[in-house]
Amino acid sequence: MAEERHEDFPAPGTGIIIIIFFVAFIMFYFLNWKWLSMVWNIG
Repeated sequence: MAEERHEDFPAPGTGIIIIIFFVAFIMFYFLNWKWLSMVWNIG
């Protein structure tokens, strides 16, 4: 059986998609804490 090597597998958009989802996750995380503190009148 022949070995398959995927040394130069191009995935150009993967890093951009990961960064977009990571930034969106961080943004919604902090916005939810802000909204929750406004609802509960804390601080």
